Amino acid sequence: MKKILFFATLACITFAGFAQESNKPSVKLYGFIRNYAAFDSRDNYGSNSDQFNMIPKDESLNEYGDDLNQKADILLLSITTRLGLNITGPEFLGAKTSAKIESDFAGFGTSNTVLRIRQAYAKMDWEKHSLLVGQAWHPMMGDMMPDVFSLATGAPFTPFSRTPQVRYNYLAGKFTLTATAMYQFQYLSYGPSETKDENGNIKWSSATSFDYARKALIPELYLQAMYKNNNFAMGAGVDILTLKPRSEAVDNNGVKVPVDEYVIGFTPTIFASYKCGNWGIKGRATYAQNASHLNMLSGYGVTEIKENGEWEYGTLNSVTGWIDVTYKQALKKGSLTYCLFGGYGKNLGCNDDIKGMMFIRGFKNIDSFWRVAPSILYTHNAMQIGLEYEPTTVGYGNMKADGSVDKTHSVTNHRICALLKYNF
Repeated sequence: MKKILFFATLACITFAGFAQESNKPSVKLYGFIRNYAAFDSRDNYGSNSDQFNMIPKDESLNEYGDDLNQKADILLLSITTRLGLNITGPEFLGAKTSAKIESDFAGFGTSNTVLRIRQAYAKMDWEKHSLLVGQAWHPMMGDMMPDVFSLATGAPFTPFSRTPQVRYNYLAGKFTLTATAMYQFQYLSYGPSETKDENGNIKWSSATSFDYARKALIPELYLQAMYKNNNFAMGAGVDILTLKPRSEAVDNNGVKVPVDEYVIGFTPTIFASYKCGNWGIKGRATYAQNASHLNMLSGYGVTEIKENGEWEYGTLNSVTGWIDVTYKQALKKGSLTYCLFGGYGKNLGCNDDIKGMMFIRGFKNIDSFWRVAPSILYTHNAMQIGLEYEPTTVGYGNMKADGSVDKTHSVTNHRICALLKYNF
């Protein structure tokens, strides 16, 4: 009898141990070591030590007619090397649970490159519903990105952002409906920043901050519907951003007074993709209002200055579109992927005349911009080697009262990118 009790107890402990073990999360490491080199024929707007390349700067002519921005440079960096963890866990409230932590080395401290959070979220999946909470790709771009391997991933022709969010998906057959609420963290809007001159007089300058979104109290909202069937997908969505640029102003008597100033931007987008054998094609069109936080050509400006010091605002609008075509060729060892990317953007200005400051991502006198970028990528097992040619042309000119531009001249940067990447 004692032996029976002993083995029964041992069996219960063993079973409990297995049950407890099965409830532990499963963790899988992934990432890559990425070496990225680029040659540029002139100065550009960019970030991440200029790996994230946007557009070439306008001419800066001296008294002799020399363009001071027409100077070449070259870089070789590994700071976008990535580490990530995909985590799957036990059931919670009837849902399958998962999580992701992803980082790279493209954040900056006082003197050194430091670890940066890219994504960090938890997710619950039911049969037809899912809920994601944390920092992830902005849903406007997460479902479909260009196949270029340049770090900007098609920006400023396409939205680019990662942000803290609460995202709800509902699956209805082949349709997915998405509703997301977000606040800014890494990719920020522009707005007014108060400074004082040597005489103590208040002056306003343009700066980036997440305070403009947080003080509005209303989160950034994104609504989307997407249809997916085998190799074809298409969708449409709209992003709604509310900012409160200032909480106080100075009236005509020089007294600080509280103000309620808001600016609202609506940014709709449509996209589609199709795969047929080794071929693939995808594209997106976006109408942007005050979408500088998405690394796009837009923002807002002051359209009226009232007697009490309060400002009224109007969004600066633009339209962009891109398309890329890919072909994958199998080899005896590995494969070659050919890609041709094309993008175009146009500044549409503001619905009203700008009578004060503008808050926009460095694009104040741009009329239009375009890019055609062919690339080739060789993949064999864990290793990838690629080459991409990325010419970007911008039409700079004279800004009119409504923020649109005329009397343009063209400026072109020729970027040649090389990539060596080891995936694990």
